[in-house]
Amino acid sequence: MAARAIVIGSGLAGLACALTLAEQAEVILLTKTSGLAGGSSLWAQGGIAAALGDGDAPAAHAEDTLAAGDGLSAPGAVAALTAAAPGAIATLAALGVVFDRNADGRLALGREAAHSQPRIVHAQGDRTGRVVVEALAAAAARHPRIRVLDGAVAVRLIQRDGRVVGVLGHRAGAGWECHAAPAVVLATGGIGALFSHTTNPAEATGDGLALAARAGAALVDLEFVQFHPTALRADADQLPLLTEALRGAGARLVLADGTALIGARHQQGDLAPRDVVARFIHEAMAAGRDVFLDLRPALASRPEAFPQAIETCLKAGFDPFTQ
Repeated sequence: MAARAIVIGSGLAGLACALTLAEQAEVILLTKTSGLAGGSSLWAQGGIAAALGDGDAPAAHAEDTLAAGDGLSAPGAVAALTAAAPGAIATLAALGVVFDRNADGRLALGREAAHSQPRIVHAQGDRTGRVVVEALAAAAARHPRIRVLDGAVAVRLIQRDGRVVGVLGHRAGAGWECHAAPAVVLATGGIGALFSHTTNPAEATGDGLALAARAGAALVDLEFVQFHPTALRADADQLPLLTEALRGAGARLVLADGTALIGARHQQGDLAPRDVVARFIHEAMAAGRDVFLDLRPALASRPEAFPQAIETCLKAGFDPFTQ
């Protein structure tokens, strides 16, 4: 297949890009994971924010987002994102994602940190990321204009006359390969796996940044690293994350004696933006104090909403209903 575009990465961004491009062109999708679905989105539990509730609007969503961004967000980008969010939910549903609904058939909207009202859409409770990525992966796998090459590591962007015209890669079982196309999209995710503790998967090693830099691209905003403020302490390279939706449902950050970690120290309490929450947690741990996430208030009201969190705790030897 003579490709018109190459997409590197099979997380949510790469899959969505490949499916969009395949509406008009032949696409090669390269992924270094074994199998199609990969990336950080597989592990996302909390859901997707969109202004879909009664009385909500993209402008209110944008206002919350700008506040959480602490003055660093680009207003135009935020406005575009929040305006497109309701339509994105509809697109995902059309691709086969089954979102959680209330008894009346309407989308069940939850609340998370930094949002002033419920606007978080979920799928299978806290398995949202996995449900969404697997649905898009299935759509990509059956698309006649998408050729998926897994176990493929992109090594270099091939250039001619100052333009990128292809990719040199190495694929398990096939060896070195050269793929030519007039357009190459890097959707390789972040650098979380470079840290000693992370909720990001092992493949988040910044490959795309290295490929771009070697090709002469200017790299910007590298200080912005995707992270999750609450994770279960475990002996593992990839820590199990504990979704922010738990705090939205009432879970509390506490110290060993039961004292609230944040409480009145921030106007939003445990629903403060994740950078604020992370600072409070780091401050306590740096002082030698353990920090706990008390899931009991959230599980007492909506245990069915958090099957993955419950399973994670039980596997690690904790009973989240009593401890």
